[in-house]
Amino acid sequence: MRALLAILVVALGTSVEAQDEPPVYLAGEESAALEALRRAEMEMFGRTQALVETPGVEIGVPDAATSFVAAYDRPAHGRPAPWLEGLTLSDLPVRFHDQVVEYLEYFRDARRGQSLMGAWLRRSSRYGSMIRSTLRARNLPEDLQCVAMAESGFDPTIRSNRGAVGLWQFVSRTGREYGLDSNRWRDERMDPIKSTDAAARMLGDLHRRFGSWELALAAYNMGYGALLRAIRKYNTNDYWTLAELEAGLPFETTIYVAKIMACAIVMRNADAFGYGELTRDPPMEVEPFEIPGGVGIPQLARAAGIAADELRALNPELQRNRTPPGGTYAIRIPAGQSERFARAWTRIQPRRPAHQPYLVRLGDSETSIAYRYRTSVADLRELNDAHDGETLGPGMTILVPAVEPREEEAREEAPVVAVPEGSFHYPDRRRVFYRVSSGDSLWTIGRFFGASVAEIAQWNHIDPTATLHRGMYLQLFVPRSVDLSRVVVLGVDDVRLVTVGTEAFFDQHEEAQGRVRFRYRVVEGDTLVAIGRRFG
Repeated sequence: MRALLAILVVALGTSVEAQDEPPVYLAGEESAALEALRRAEMEMFGRTQALVETPGVEIGVPDAATSFVAAYDRPAHGRPAPWLEGLTLSDLPVRFHDQVVEYLEYFRDARRGQSLMGAWLRRSSRYGSMIRSTLRARNLPEDLQCVAMAESGFDPTIRSNRGAVGLWQFVSRTGREYGLDSNRWRDERMDPIKSTDAAARMLGDLHRRFGSWELALAAYNMGYGALLRAIRKYNTNDYWTLAELEAGLPFETTIYVAKIMACAIVMRNADAFGYGELTRDPPMEVEPFEIPGGVGIPQLARAAGIAADELRALNPELQRNRTPPGGTYAIRIPAGQSERFARAWTRIQPRRPAHQPYLVRLGDSETSIAYRYRTSVADLRELNDAHDGETLGPGMTILVPAVEPREEEAREEAPVVAVPEGSFHYPDRRRVFYRVSSGDSLWTIGRFFGASVAEIAQWNHIDPTATLHRGMYLQLFVPRSVDLSRVVVLGVDDVRLVTVGTEAFFDQHEEAQGRVRFRYRVVEGDTLVAIGRRFG
């Protein structure tokens, strides 16, 4: 029983944390530098402990459901450290807790720590001036730049295995809450300028809510709701008290705050920690230039007089080899190059657009789009830099050739739609008919049309657990607020309705097969063989 209970505790701890985590949409591999630091943290702060009382079995990682801080060989709290005297303090309030000192020693004395901090400090100058300026503008401590240091090592292209992205490691939901758009063309979580402003607003919000930077940083790591529950559970708002209580905070959070505090001290005292002679990367100095959407990166790089990879590095939020289609886009070019870029762009920009944006509707297919815009599916996918296995699906804005589109494939007559017996009346809804496409589900269809799965199943007498098949028609009663320009649907006047099981239904079905359906009264002596021969 003890073993079972221990397992349940871990599982419940995970599920509670997941409630504050948005769904994972994009995931990546842990960077080598961050993986090395994580392993070092396990060595510094983790201790071998048994999750369950199984003889001879121990697990050498911290318990996922507890934040118990490992015991040290030195006295806890206030251990003597003369070398700490005289250091320039951070503009964040730093308490020299054992964990903070442990990190400082790691960054000062350990070869791996020196290598990691050296790389971070080297890259910090790329975006440091911009980050500090943004933080100052919002009256926030400049040393909050160390959040970006600890989260991503100042690399805006980093993706975590939990779906967090960019300098500040925003997940999709939190990014959207702070105005960071994410789609197949661009991911503003990777935009250094926009994501820094979003992170500054978020950190400011957390500080106003919790009143201390230690708690604000903890909330940034573990989630606002989870931290609030911990505060209420243990009836304390002291971060270090929570960090030392069993299950007070997640293990990762207990070392996260200490890591940022230590990074802030090192950045303020680079000489004292042996980084005074470090060569820093040049800052990313850029200026925006408005260009049309849908322009290829190589073409823009030629106008800027730089390599395409350099232009991508200045605009890491771009996810394809083009700027997003539609409207204009502020591409970042090297600072001081706007006049040169403008002259070059005037020479090379096309006089007539070769492409135009198109919003893929629910019910569209790549084949139908290619037909309408007089191209092939292969060329359509190449134009949109579609990856293998990726579908150009509903809601996406894609590029199509700038030609007059064909009309929808003409039908000789209205399609016949079979509906179940019964009638439905909704004064505030419109009745439409949607043709199922490959990959559709009742959930995705219902989400778009503002109907529940149960309603769609009732209107069509279908099994909600079974697969929908391409070519089926669904009758739907849609709220008038739904924008039907974003979907391929037919109205009541565009179809021939028949009720399943009626004479008209069977007559129509046989007519479609080139046959006439009628009733024949059997006479004495008839056989099925004879009747079959008689009527062919």
